[in-house]
Amino acid sequence: MLNAVTQIGLPRRGVFVIERRGESTVIDTNTALMLGPDDEYRVAHPTGDGDEGTVLALPLDLVEDAVGRVEGRVGNLGPRDHLAVCVVDRALRDAGADQLEAEEAMLLLLGLLSRAFADTGNDHRTLGPGQRLRIERARALLASAPTDRWDLGALGRALRCSPFHLARQFRTATGETISRYALRLRLAVALERLAKGERDIAALAVDTGFSHHSHFSARFRSVFGITPTEAREILTQRKLEELRSLLARHESAEDG
Repeated sequence: MLNAVTQIGLPRRGVFVIERRGESTVIDTNTALMLGPDDEYRVAHPTGDGDEGTVLALPLDLVEDAVGRVEGRVGNLGPRDHLAVCVVDRALRDAGADQLEAEEAMLLLLGLLSRAFADTGNDHRTLGPGQRLRIERARALLASAPTDRWDLGALGRALRCSPFHLARQFRTATGETISRYALRLRLAVALERLAKGERDIAALAVDTGFSHHSHFSARFRSVFGITPTEAREILTQRKLEELRSLLARHESAEDG
Protein backbone atom coordinates (compact mmCIF):
# COMPACT_ATOMS: atom_id res chain seq x y z
CA MET A 1 0.00 0.00 0.00
CA LEU A 2 1.31 3.47 -0.91
CA ASN A 3 0.51 6.39 1.36
CA ALA A 4 -0.48 9.58 -0.46
CA VAL A 5 -0.77 12.06 2.45
CA THR A 6 0.75 12.63 5.85
CA GLN A 7 -1.13 10.51 8.38
CA ILE A 8 -0.88 10.01 12.12
CA GLY A 9 -2.58 6.88 13.44
CA LEU A 10 -3.62 6.78 17.10
CA PRO A 11 -5.00 3.36 18.14
CA ARG A 12 -7.72 3.34 20.79
CA ARG A 13 -8.51 -0.38 20.76
CA GLY A 14 -6.91 -3.55 19.44
CA VAL A 15 -3.59 -4.20 17.76
CA PHE A 16 -2.16 -4.48 14.26
CA VAL A 17 1.24 -5.02 12.69
CA ILE A 18 2.73 -2.70 10.11
CA GLU A 19 5.55 -3.77 7.82
CA ARG A 20 7.82 -1.13 6.33
CA ARG A 21 11.17 -1.64 4.62
CA GLY A 22 11.27 -5.28 5.60
CA GLU A 23 10.70 -4.67 9.31
CA SER A 24 7.50 -5.42 11.22
CA THR A 25 6.33 -3.28 14.15
CA VAL A 26 3.41 -3.89 16.50
CA ILE A 27 1.04 -0.92 16.80
CA ASP A 28 -1.13 -0.94 19.92
CA THR A 29 -2.76 1.58 22.26
CA ASN A 30 0.63 2.48 23.74
CA THR A 31 1.94 3.69 20.39
CA ALA A 32 1.38 6.35 17.75
CA LEU A 33 2.18 5.82 14.08
CA MET A 34 3.27 8.42 11.54
CA LEU A 35 3.27 7.77 7.80
CA GLY A 36 4.70 10.34 5.41
CA PRO A 37 3.76 10.93 1.78
CA ASP A 38 4.83 8.05 -0.48
CA ASP A 39 5.49 5.68 2.46
CA GLU A 40 4.92 2.09 1.39
CA TYR A 41 3.59 -0.33 3.99
CA ARG A 42 1.53 -3.44 4.65
CA VAL A 43 -0.85 -4.06 7.54
CA ALA A 44 -1.72 -7.37 9.23
CA HIS A 45 -3.83 -8.24 12.25
CA PRO A 46 -2.54 -10.85 14.73
CA THR A 47 -6.07 -11.43 16.04
CA GLY A 48 -9.55 -11.53 14.55
CA ASP A 49 -10.80 -8.64 16.68
CA GLY A 50 -9.52 -5.89 14.38
CA ASP A 51 -8.65 -2.49 15.74
CA GLU A 52 -10.16 0.95 16.21
CA GLY A 53 -8.43 4.28 16.29
CA THR A 54 -8.20 7.90 15.23
CA VAL A 55 -6.39 8.82 12.00
CA LEU A 56 -5.35 12.41 11.37
CA ALA A 57 -4.72 13.25 7.71
CA LEU A 58 -2.94 16.59 7.89
CA PRO A 59 -1.03 19.09 5.71
CA LEU A 60 2.69 18.40 5.62
CA ASP A 61 3.69 21.86 6.89
CA LEU A 62 1.35 21.63 9.89
CA VAL A 63 2.81 18.30 10.97
CA GLU A 64 6.36 19.62 10.50
CA ASP A 65 5.59 22.66 12.67
CA ALA A 66 4.08 20.56 15.46
CA VAL A 67 6.03 17.32 15.41
CA GLY A 68 9.20 17.84 13.41
CA ARG A 69 10.44 15.75 10.51
CA VAL A 70 7.75 13.86 8.64
CA GLU A 71 8.61 10.25 7.93
CA GLY A 72 7.41 6.79 8.78
CA ARG A 73 8.05 6.27 12.48
CA VAL A 74 6.50 5.00 15.68
CA GLY A 75 6.12 7.05 18.85
CA ASN A 76 5.46 6.19 22.46
CA LEU A 77 1.95 7.27 23.49
CA GLY A 78 1.79 8.06 27.21
CA PRO A 79 -1.34 7.49 29.35
CA ARG A 80 -2.38 11.15 29.39
CA ASP A 81 -1.73 11.32 25.67
CA HIS A 82 -4.16 8.43 25.23
CA LEU A 83 -6.72 10.27 27.34
CA ALA A 84 -6.30 13.27 25.03
CA VAL A 85 -6.77 11.06 21.97
CA CYS A 86 -10.12 9.85 23.31
CA VAL A 87 -11.30 13.40 24.09
CA VAL A 88 -10.19 14.78 20.72
CA ASP A 89 -11.73 11.86 18.85
CA ARG A 90 -15.13 12.64 20.36
CA ALA A 91 -14.73 16.35 19.57
CA LEU A 92 -13.87 15.62 15.93
CA ARG A 93 -16.69 13.12 15.47
CA ASP A 94 -19.38 15.34 17.00
CA ALA A 95 -21.17 16.94 14.05
CA GLY A 96 -22.63 19.57 16.38
CA ALA A 97 -19.31 20.59 17.86
CA ASP A 98 -17.95 24.09 17.34
CA GLN A 99 -15.44 24.13 14.46
CA LEU A 100 -12.91 26.22 16.38
CA GLU A 101 -13.21 23.91 19.38
CA ALA A 102 -12.54 20.87 17.22
CA GLU A 103 -9.50 22.52 15.60
CA GLU A 104 -8.12 23.58 18.98
CA ALA A 105 -8.55 20.04 20.23
CA MET A 106 -6.59 18.70 17.28
CA LEU A 107 -3.78 21.23 17.82
CA LEU A 108 -3.64 20.28 21.50
CA LEU A 109 -3.17 16.68 20.46
CA LEU A 110 -0.48 17.57 17.93
CA GLY A 111 1.42 19.38 20.68
CA LEU A 112 1.43 16.22 22.76
CA LEU A 113 2.61 14.15 19.82
CA SER A 114 5.81 16.20 19.55
CA ARG A 115 6.91 14.37 22.71
CA ALA A 116 5.50 11.03 21.60
CA PHE A 117 7.64 11.05 18.47
CA ALA A 118 10.75 12.38 20.19
CA ASP A 119 13.73 10.06 20.50
CA THR A 120 13.13 7.97 23.62
CA GLY A 121 16.82 7.29 24.08
CA ASN A 122 16.32 3.51 24.10
CA ASP A 123 19.26 1.87 22.36
CA HIS A 124 17.60 -0.72 20.13
CA ARG A 125 20.98 -1.38 18.52
CA THR A 126 22.02 -3.39 21.58
CA LEU A 127 19.42 -6.01 20.59
CA GLY A 128 19.89 -8.35 17.68
CA PRO A 129 17.21 -8.95 15.00
CA GLY A 130 15.98 -12.09 16.73
CA GLN A 131 15.69 -10.32 20.06
CA ARG A 132 13.81 -7.38 18.52
CA LEU A 133 11.43 -9.81 16.85
CA ARG A 134 10.85 -11.52 20.20
CA ILE A 135 9.92 -8.21 21.84
CA GLU A 136 7.50 -7.38 19.02
CA ARG A 137 5.90 -10.80 19.52
CA ALA A 138 5.65 -10.12 23.26
CA ARG A 139 3.96 -6.77 22.60
CA ALA A 140 1.53 -8.45 20.19
CA LEU A 141 0.64 -11.10 22.78
CA LEU A 142 0.03 -8.52 25.49
CA ALA A 143 -2.03 -6.26 23.22
CA SER A 144 -4.06 -9.17 21.85
CA ALA A 145 -5.35 -10.00 25.34
CA PRO A 146 -4.78 -6.86 27.43
CA THR A 147 -7.18 -7.79 30.24
CA ASP A 148 -5.61 -11.22 30.85
CA ARG A 149 -3.47 -11.60 33.97
CA TRP A 150 -0.13 -12.28 32.37
CA ASP A 151 2.96 -13.48 34.21
CA LEU A 152 6.57 -13.71 33.08
CA GLY A 153 6.53 -17.50 33.12
CA ALA A 154 3.61 -17.72 30.69
CA LEU A 155 5.10 -15.10 28.39
CA GLY A 156 8.49 -16.79 28.49
CA ARG A 157 6.99 -20.16 27.58
CA ALA A 158 4.97 -18.65 24.74
CA LEU A 159 8.08 -16.98 23.34
CA ARG A 160 10.51 -19.79 24.21
CA CYS A 161 12.66 -17.43 26.21
CA SER A 162 13.73 -17.28 29.84
CA PRO A 163 11.76 -14.75 31.92
CA PHE A 164 15.01 -13.07 32.95
CA HIS A 165 16.17 -12.39 29.39
CA LEU A 166 12.68 -11.45 28.24
CA ALA A 167 12.25 -8.85 31.00
CA ARG A 168 15.67 -7.34 30.36
CA GLN A 169 15.28 -7.20 26.58
CA PHE A 170 11.77 -5.79 26.82
CA ARG A 171 12.96 -2.90 28.98
CA THR A 172 15.86 -2.22 26.62
CA ALA A 173 13.51 -2.10 23.63
CA THR A 174 10.62 -0.15 25.14
CA GLY A 175 12.10 1.79 28.05
CA GLU A 176 9.68 0.31 30.57
CA THR A 177 8.91 -2.93 32.38
CA ILE A 178 6.51 -5.54 31.03
CA SER A 179 4.17 -4.99 33.99
CA ARG A 180 3.98 -1.25 33.38
CA TYR A 181 3.41 -1.76 29.66
CA ALA A 182 0.63 -4.28 30.34
CA LEU A 183 -0.97 -1.94 32.89
CA ARG A 184 -1.17 0.85 30.31
CA LEU A 185 -2.84 -1.52 27.83
CA ARG A 186 -5.47 -2.48 30.42
CA LEU A 187 -6.14 1.13 31.33
CA ALA A 188 -6.57 2.00 27.65
CA VAL A 189 -9.41 -0.55 27.54
CA ALA A 190 -10.91 1.13 30.61
CA LEU A 191 -10.67 4.56 28.98
CA GLU A 192 -12.63 3.40 25.95
CA ARG A 193 -15.38 2.09 28.20
CA LEU A 194 -15.44 5.33 30.21
CA ALA A 195 -15.58 7.36 26.99
CA LYS A 196 -18.77 5.49 26.13
CA GLY A 197 -20.28 6.48 29.48
CA GLU A 198 -19.57 3.39 31.62
CA ARG A 199 -20.94 4.05 35.12
CA ASP A 200 -20.36 0.70 36.85
CA ILE A 201 -16.76 1.18 38.00
CA ALA A 202 -16.77 -2.07 39.98
CA ALA A 203 -17.74 -4.11 36.90
CA LEU A 204 -15.21 -2.19 34.79
CA ALA A 205 -12.47 -3.04 37.30
CA VAL A 206 -13.19 -6.77 37.08
CA ASP A 207 -13.61 -6.72 33.29
CA THR A 208 -10.19 -5.11 32.84
CA GLY A 209 -8.37 -7.61 35.04
CA PHE A 210 -8.18 -5.82 38.40
CA SER A 211 -8.98 -7.63 41.62
CA HIS A 212 -11.48 -5.08 42.91
CA HIS A 213 -12.84 -1.53 42.60
CA SER A 214 -10.35 0.16 44.96
CA HIS A 215 -7.34 -1.51 43.31
CA PHE A 216 -8.47 -0.32 39.89
CA SER A 217 -9.23 3.22 41.07
CA ALA A 218 -5.87 3.52 42.84
CA ARG A 219 -3.89 2.35 39.80
CA PHE A 220 -5.98 4.53 37.48
CA ARG A 221 -5.33 7.61 39.59
CA SER A 222 -1.61 6.85 39.91
CA VAL A 223 -1.32 6.81 36.10
CA PHE A 224 -3.74 9.56 35.02
CA GLY A 225 -3.81 11.80 38.08
CA ILE A 226 -7.62 11.70 38.25
CA THR A 227 -10.27 9.17 39.26
CA PRO A 228 -12.17 7.02 36.75
CA THR A 229 -15.30 9.08 37.43
CA GLU A 230 -13.46 12.34 36.70
CA ALA A 231 -12.04 10.82 33.52
CA ARG A 232 -15.54 9.81 32.40
CA GLU A 233 -16.75 13.38 32.83
CA ILE A 234 -13.85 14.78 30.80
CA LEU A 235 -14.37 12.18 28.08
CA THR A 236 -18.13 12.25 27.73
CA GLN A 237 -18.45 16.03 27.96
CA ARG A 238 -15.27 16.87 25.99
CA LYS A 239 -13.97 19.14 28.75
CA LEU A 240 -10.94 20.46 26.89
CA GLU A 241 -10.06 23.05 29.52
CA GLU A 242 -9.98 20.41 32.24
CA LEU A 243 -7.86 18.24 29.98
CA ARG A 244 -5.43 21.14 29.39
CA SER A 245 -5.25 21.75 33.14
CA LEU A 246 -4.52 18.08 33.81
CA LEU A 247 -1.78 18.00 31.17
CA ALA A 248 -0.27 21.24 32.49
CA ARG A 249 -0.14 19.83 36.04
CA HIS A 250 1.56 16.73 34.72
CA GLU A 251 4.17 18.77 32.82
CA SER A 252 4.84 20.93 35.91
CA ALA A 253 5.34 17.83 38.03
CA GLU A 254 7.79 16.41 35.48
CA ASP A 255 9.71 19.69 35.26
CA GLY A 256 9.85 19.89 39.07
